Amino acid sequence: MLQLAGAIAAEMLKAFLTDYFFLIICLVVIFFVKSHYRIYSELQEEIYGSPRSSLKETIERLVLTGLVAGFASSFLTVAAGVTIETDTVRYLFYIMCVLLLFDLRFVNFPYAAGILAVLSYIFGTLKVNVPSLLCLAAILQMLEGLLVYLSRGIGHTPVYTHYDGEITGAFLTRKFWMIPVVFLTYLMQPGTLMPESAAGLAMPFSPQSVAGAAGALGLDCLIALLCHSDISIATQPEKKSARSAALLAAFGCVLMILALISRSVGWVGFAGAVLCILGREGISLYSIVTEKRGIPLYSAVKRGLRVLDVLPGSNAQSMGIMRGDIILSINNMDIQSEEGIGEALKDFPVYTWIRVLRDEEEKILEYKCYPDGYNTLGIISVPREKEVTYRLAWIEHMSIIRSIVNRFRSFDSSA
Repeated sequence: MLQLAGAIAAEMLKAFLTDYFFLIICLVVIFFVKSHYRIYSELQEEIYGSPRSSLKETIERLVLTGLVAGFASSFLTVAAGVTIETDTVRYLFYIMCVLLLFDLRFVNFPYAAGILAVLSYIFGTLKVNVPSLLCLAAILQMLEGLLVYLSRGIGHTPVYTHYDGEITGAFLTRKFWMIPVVFLTYLMQPGTLMPESAAGLAMPFSPQSVAGAAGALGLDCLIALLCHSDISIATQPEKKSARSAALLAAFGCVLMILALISRSVGWVGFAGAVLCILGREGISLYSIVTEKRGIPLYSAVKRGLRVLDVLPGSNAQSMGIMRGDIILSINNMDIQSEEGIGEALKDFPVYTWIRVLRDEEEKILEYKCYPDGYNTLGIISVPREKEVTYRLAWIEHMSIIRSIVNRFRSFDSSA
């Protein structure tokens, strides 16, 4: 196993240092993340006053998480014998670039893998190992479910929107992971050969024989981009992420079963390819529809002030205020707006008792801040009136083409 781990690490390092096509894909992914960061940082600046994290921190987290997740998933792909030819990697990259133009959430490996597999069945001229491609999509889908679950407490951006004519709060979630994945391929030039220690593995997706193949069986590496988009209106964002993670992992398990069957039953491969696209899209649509049909958790209230979010390290977090709470009073002073909170705390009290309504039950939260006192809670509230609200459909379906069209429209109107 150590020999296999060393071979996987060596192939990843070689790809980052010497493979120009691999580096081009990395640059495209970073450009993609940068454009996404600009849009979401503007949303966060509108709500929080400043972005929650810098572009540098976002890219560092993207790369480091991707390396760890990619190294782990590479063990599974090599152990399963996932064999993909170099041309297939190029096809996947071209498909990803096309999808990038239409909707950012389509830039997800299962979409590209499903489209390529379907095209290979339709045209018959593309040399694509569909069972291996489905297996890789299944592994990455289960990996996405795990990553979504592990990061369920971060990456949620609060926004204001309209629901039944009233203002309500919501949380948008969009996360990316750049996953370098090592797999088996036929080497057309000198490269990393498959280690001897891997010969004893089951490898259900490996070729039966390499005799007559164009090259020796070795290792190669590709970049897979995973994009998770979600919205939370009727559910706490952490609970929504956990639920979505379970759906994604279950979907990955179904894909894996179809990939195993497709080795001997050809039409199952086509069914799996279609499911790669429709199943992934179905999960996204189901997630959105259930939230929009539910009762919003963060609607404005007639009595008190609804809490949409609590800032990390704030006084509100220290005293136990939670998302969705309704602040009724501070030190017996009724609260109806953020201005009312400022009035109640203007004298920097060192001791406060705050009456909140949580799940239809009133609670008293006591807080001591000696010796200086405090004058801010550190919350994002849901006002009864808000000049700026967001069309969630526009944010959910951002695309490069739409951005270009909007730029031309604004140019024409200004001219």
